[in-house]
Amino acid sequence: MDDRYVFCPLVDKTIEDIDCIENRDVVEGMIIESALPDKYKKKENWKNICKNCEWHNY
Repeated sequence: MDDRYVFCPLVDKTIEDIDCIENRDVVEGMIIESALPDKYKKKENWKNICKNCEWHNY
């Protein structure tokens, strides 16, 4: 697999690293939540899932 892709537990599939970084920035409050596509916010406790992901500090 290309280093530019990581597995995202929010959507249960591989995403580009830049999308992962943007998701993390939303969870950390550096980007407004409305900027995050809805597909990443479908799961209950999506913020905690992201925070606990192995790639959160990518």
